[in-house]
Amino acid sequence: MKVVLDCIPCYLRQVMNAAAQTEFSERESRELMYQILPMIPELDPEGTPAENSTLVLRKVNELLGIEDPFLSAKKEANEKALSLLPQLRERIRQSEDPLYTALQVSVAGNIIDLGIITDYNIEETLKESLSGTFARDDSEEFKKRLNQACEVLILGDNSGEIAFDRLLVEELRRFGVHVTFVVKGQAILNDATFEDAAEVGMDDVADVISNGNGYLGTVVRKRSQELIEAMDRADLIISKGQANYESLESTREAGEKTYFLLRAKCEIVAGNLGVKLGNMVFARNSMS
Repeated sequence: MKVVLDCIPCYLRQVMNAAAQTEFSERESRELMYQILPMIPELDPEGTPAENSTLVLRKVNELLGIEDPFLSAKKEANEKALSLLPQLRERIRQSEDPLYTALQVSVAGNIIDLGIITDYNIEETLKESLSGTFARDDSEEFKKRLNQACEVLILGDNSGEIAFDRLLVEELRRFGVHVTFVVKGQAILNDATFEDAAEVGMDDVADVISNGNGYLGTVVRKRSQELIEAMDRADLIISKGQANYESLESTREAGEKTYFLLRAKCEIVAGNLGVKLGNMVFARNSMS
């Protein structure tokens, strides 16, 4: 997915959201923005939104002098999500279609995106997700392929959300598959890292590996050798969130074994997917 003009305000919103995680005054935040603005014309117009956002956020962290401005918010999100797991696990267990319900729970966590939405209500989002359906839904096809699969790879997204992903992993394992879960190799926004995986116990149910970098999404040319081999080896891939979609949709590396699981949180992504803003999506990668 290529950048468009409307991506520029999103870059700037992410700058403000990062500054909001600190004790910066309004004057200091304004100065931070002024230092970032000269970068915008230099960003690659042929790149992906996720890649350009990463370059902006890396500069923000440098100017802030903070390696992980979202550290406290990430821990809070993990704790909140973990507190909801017992009731959600029971909801999945009692469901007529536990895998579908686990997908609904997992995508509900995708609302925890502090680069775009800083004021979210996870309980309300869970209710909405569990009572709704996917605007694009390839879950039945996925389930058929899952019955023939041995290896499933999940490209993780955010902290907090990763706790709900654990429930999806638990359900996938009931199909007899081995699951590998991918986190970021370096802190970026509120994306999940090894620390987040440990906090929610993901390493108890899946092999956890790094993407080898701190870029939003999964930038193909930045992948670690471990991730390259894991993607090649996987029979099925679940790609979580917008940034992974932006960087992998229609790519040969994702192939037809990749399914995008996300909530469309911006008009550009929604339009690219052919859905409405806010819709939930579980759709196989198109190579056309």
